[in-house]
Amino acid sequence: MTTAYFSFQQHFTHDTGDDHPEHAMRILAIEQELKKRGLWEQLDIRDGQTANEPDILRAHSPGYVEQLQLIQPQQGHIYVDEDTPMSAGSLDAARYSVGTCTLALDQLMKNEFNNAFVAVRPPGHHAEHRKSMGFCFFNNIAITALRAAEVHHLQRIAILDFDAHQGNGTIDILKNDPRFLMLSSFQHPFFPYTHYQDNKYSNLINVHLDAGSGSVEFRSKIDDLWGPALRGFAPELILVSAGFDAHRDDPMAELCLLDDDYRWMGDWIRAYAAPRHLPVLAILEGGYDLNALGRSVSEFIATMLRRD
Repeated sequence: MTTAYFSFQQHFTHDTGDDHPEHAMRILAIEQELKKRGLWEQLDIRDGQTANEPDILRAHSPGYVEQLQLIQPQQGHIYVDEDTPMSAGSLDAARYSVGTCTLALDQLMKNEFNNAFVAVRPPGHHAEHRKSMGFCFFNNIAITALRAAEVHHLQRIAILDFDAHQGNGTIDILKNDPRFLMLSSFQHPFFPYTHYQDNKYSNLINVHLDAGSGSVEFRSKIDDLWGPALRGFAPELILVSAGFDAHRDDPMAELCLLDDDYRWMGDWIRAYAAPRHLPVLAILEGGYDLNALGRSVSEFIATMLRRD
């Protein structure tokens, strides 16, 4: 039993252009740092697969999926919104992102490993039921959560999202469904400027962080707001939207977390999950400074590898 690391080569077909922050070097930076630290050989390295259509359609409308297929260019790029480029291979990569996450879930539920980190692109947590946005086409974490509920018959699934940007798409898809508890930390006010209201959704706990917030505020709010909610919900599975763009060095936000905060976050999750023998599946979201991303993900994965 160990920690699995999932990825896939098809993400290279999602060509976002030379100047876009969400590009293939993100995955390469993570893997290079894992190898540099000697963590790579401790992981169970597994390849992904493409998605099953029914999994996608649990979270997204058939018309939306068809629209994406119709607008995908044969060459070059289009933009499905002001931030989200689509190339000829983007949907193939997006389907691999979904399929790799659901494959990791299925194998985790079979107890093939203790926990898993899924390094995917394009990311997913901004994709709504009928809308692409924020670099995202299909909502990987929501699709995985719905598969856990409807295929694996879990009744209590917690989703922890510590990206600098609110996971609006996950909330749009899973809002007010008692099978899911969504715990979200993000810079506020900030993109995407929606789905952040307290007390609007019965299954959402927000941690609002002001621009410039760092370790002390982040850790204290996670303890004070997420901790009681997680203990009260008593999940059977923890899914993590693992975003690393709240790092001080990241150009896409204005928060000031450090490498050690992602070690702390990983330890925080492990401290809850390990004594309860809960499976944990983390899925990559944001993180755009390559050096900070590689270091932060490595700190987080190192906690997943710990057995004590």
